[in-house]
Amino acid sequence: MGFSVHLPTLIMLSVAINLMVGSLLWAIYYLRGRQHYFLLWALACGAFATGSLLAGARAFVDAPWFTVFMGHAFLGLSPLLLLAGLERFARGATHRIQQPRYLFRVTLAGYLIVLFAVFQSDPLSARLLTALFSAIIFSFAIYCLAFSASQPALPRRILQILFALHGMLMMVQCLVIAMNWMGISQANTDTVLRLVLINHTLLATATVLVLPLLAFTRSESQLRALAEKDGLTELLNHRSFFQEGIRVFEEASTNGTPMAVLMLDLDYFKEVNDRWGHAAGDEALQMVARILKNELRNEDIIGRIGGEEFAVVLPLSGEESVRAITHRLLNAISHEGANVNGMPLNLSTSIGGIELTEHHHSFSDLMLQADSALYRAKNKGRNRVELGDLMPLPIQ
Repeated sequence: MGFSVHLPTLIMLSVAINLMVGSLLWAIYYLRGRQHYFLLWALACGAFATGSLLAGARAFVDAPWFTVFMGHAFLGLSPLLLLAGLERFARGATHRIQQPRYLFRVTLAGYLIVLFAVFQSDPLSARLLTALFSAIIFSFAIYCLAFSASQPALPRRILQILFALHGMLMMVQCLVIAMNWMGISQANTDTVLRLVLINHTLLATATVLVLPLLAFTRSESQLRALAEKDGLTELLNHRSFFQEGIRVFEEASTNGTPMAVLMLDLDYFKEVNDRWGHAAGDEALQMVARILKNELRNEDIIGRIGGEEFAVVLPLSGEESVRAITHRLLNAISHEGANVNGMPLNLSTSIGGIELTEHHHSFSDLMLQADSALYRAKNKGRNRVELGDLMPLPIQ
């Protein structure tokens, strides 16, 4: 029982699929503010379609320079454009890179020189070179994606799998051509190579469909970060802080675990802006945000809820003391805020805190009582902490 694939139909199907997907990527490039990695990916599809069409014309046109050399030149250019788009995506759509462009041009030039040296001896030599070159490019793309930790994990892993399958198919093609040269299984060479082309077309289609997913997922993550974080300090903004605070409050109330809420307000901060300027004030706010991140744990929730006002939600354990935590924060801000980038700002802060009790019915209750404690700290001289109805803790 034989297996037969009509090669012209297969080539035209491959060309049509790549042109359609390439057109989709070009439309995305045009509609998304001309992000150039989409253009490079669209060109990769166009190059693959052009190369397939030229290589397929060898059965009808006796022009090796046109059908073999130019065909395989475009087929080799396609994965290189794909890799260039990934590199551009990893570094940013608007960032101009000179060194990678130089490397890509040198790589392409080297490939074309070797192709020129081998294509006239045997058409299968050009096919072997293109398959080997593509396998190397896909392997390098896997390596590059492995170090792109900032990208979304799921589409990145899918692409790595697809690139690995691409590379393996290209190596199978190399093996089949090598066996043909050694006189092994010559009768099945065309059939196997056609099967490789079928699977390569399917993988290429899947790959270019995952590429927009990679970009859209990263864009969604960036938009979510912009919606949730304060742009200056990169802490949670007011809305996100309350959402996280409500979640922790509900968990603590249900499980009977302790928690506390702190509110911090920088003392005489208007004087800092008036005397040293708003740029110095921004640096002071960023410094306080760094102190809070360094002094508190990863599970603690930190937000900037006003101009110079911060808030913290502390899930507590039996060994932790709110007094000790607030005392450490007061000292750290006073110590590091004495001099900020050469400016004697002499920063200090007032802190109000409250621990969860059975009398608190909502997270807002905790915030109101912490805010009340903060005002008591302000009224009693600042640079101090008030914890609910407990005695205030002056800084030492």
